[in-house]
Amino acid sequence: MKKILPLILILFSIFCYSSEINGSVFLDNTSDHSGILIKFNPVSPSAVYTEGVSDSNGLYNITVINGVYNITFEKSGYQTYTISEELISADDTLINVTLNSNTAVNVSGIVSGNWTNDSTYIVDGDIIVQSGQTLNIEAGTEIKFNGYYSLIVNGTLTAIGTENNNIIFTSVSSTPSNNDWNQIIFNPNSTSSEINYCIIEYGHLADFGDTGFIEINGEVAIINSKIRYSNGPGIKVALNYTGDVLIDNCEISNCTYGIYNSGIGEILITNNRIFDINSIGIYENIYDSQTIIRKNVIYNCPYSGVVCHTDITIERNILFNNGQGNPYGAGVFVGDGTPIIANNTMFSNKNGVGIYDNDFYNPQPIINSNIIINSSDYGIISQGEFQPSLVAYNLFNNNTNGVGNNLPTGVGTVITTNTNGTDSDAYYNIFSSSQLISTNPIDSDFCELSPTSNAINAGDPSITNVYNSTIIDIGAKESSEALSIYEFSNNDFIAYPNPIVNQIQVQAKNSQLFDKIIIYNLKGQIIEEYDLENLSNEHTIENLNNLKSGVYIMNIYNNLERIHEIKLLKK
Repeated sequence: MKKILPLILILFSIFCYSSEINGSVFLDNTSDHSGILIKFNPVSPSAVYTEGVSDSNGLYNITVINGVYNITFEKSGYQTYTISEELISADDTLINVTLNSNTAVNVSGIVSGNWTNDSTYIVDGDIIVQSGQTLNIEAGTEIKFNGYYSLIVNGTLTAIGTENNNIIFTSVSSTPSNNDWNQIIFNPNSTSSEINYCIIEYGHLADFGDTGFIEINGEVAIINSKIRYSNGPGIKVALNYTGDVLIDNCEISNCTYGIYNSGIGEILITNNRIFDINSIGIYENIYDSQTIIRKNVIYNCPYSGVVCHTDITIERNILFNNGQGNPYGAGVFVGDGTPIIANNTMFSNKNGVGIYDNDFYNPQPIINSNIIINSSDYGIISQGEFQPSLVAYNLFNNNTNGVGNNLPTGVGTVITTNTNGTDSDAYYNIFSSSQLISTNPIDSDFCELSPTSNAINAGDPSITNVYNSTIIDIGAKESSEALSIYEFSNNDFIAYPNPIVNQIQVQAKNSQLFDKIIIYNLKGQIIEEYDLENLSNEHTIENLNNLKSGVYIMNIYNNLERIHEIKLLKK
């Protein structure tokens, strides 16, 4: 009896320090989720090996002695899933887990050919696409990096997913961190690569050269993709890269920079959402004057939304809640040059526009037709002697310390009215409420102008309005554009193939008729114009081989009235 009592006390003590662990685990190709083995493999001395199985609904409930465990979910024919170093100290519900029935294929070294979505590719060393070779990756394929390795492209990478079936480049870890693997690198010999509907996450340490999670030194278009969770820049265009780059309709978040550009080619950064960045949303170095930063939404960047040092174009972007971690932070911060900052909407930034002053640079931005409101410091701030070369046709309102601290004579002093009868200064800047319908980015009418806003038809008359014949509005969103999108958002028209190779067919799906098509570049310049002899519901445009690779806007007209807009990509 004396020997039994200590044993009972030991068992009682152990089970006093146990926890009920439950959760759900599923199989990816069946409705019967039974028979999945859940193993609790001890890591700490206090832990005791325990296992259990799931029921047909994938549910499990297992009593486990408190400690640290590696937890594995296993079933024959499926890839094992592991939760590493999980501390169990109280009753808990684990994350949902789905076991993958794909074949695990380990890869390293030279790669090419086709990767298909019935396999998961585990990267065990650097993988290299050689010059003259192509790696095609099928929609829905997963690529998991099992260490600090890179995908190095000297040839061609074609990774084209779909909206509902992305290609995923990620960490093999069940608890991934921002530097689990290294980079995707496009070297100078790489050509005609495309990343489309991909998710690229959990990689790249910041380094001395600020190379990117995606490092571009060769020909690639990055569109419709998510780049996130990196301790380096999400996308970096390499120093002095001379080629053209397209970054369009991407979502970039949780990186040190969103996009870092040191190239000298034509860089188009359009229609992206860049947010929750550790430093700067878009950084433009001193080397390039051909970059266009257009129609992006940039927010929650503590240093600044955009930083530029050269004569680039920054237009029709929405920038908010940027620069709050920097005394001179701003929606747009200008370090040098004469960038055109036009038709942007900036609200709730530290400053709307910041101007940097030192002995080596000469920043003199053109600030034209912007909405700059609700800044926690100035609308426009200058650190020293330099001031904007032009401040005209803007709307300033509710900036804590006023319009600005070092501006051209006459800016900010109401002495007249503009053509709409709104009180203005000598440069037709106005100071009334912008009347934005919503400042919530998830709303469909985000940053659209109320019909009664004084910003409507109050922008610079010399800027072409591609939507109709009226004077442009102040701010990022043209009211006539909003009406058109609202009225014709039912996909009445299709254009195919898109991306374009040599020709494109435009077709009305319902009873719409049209007699004119105009193709614009992203600067609003007319590239091609087609007049049909009669009203029609379809038309084929041929001989587009000479159209340069990039993004274009195609407007469709009926008797000079614009009835639809389609975004085109030329490969």
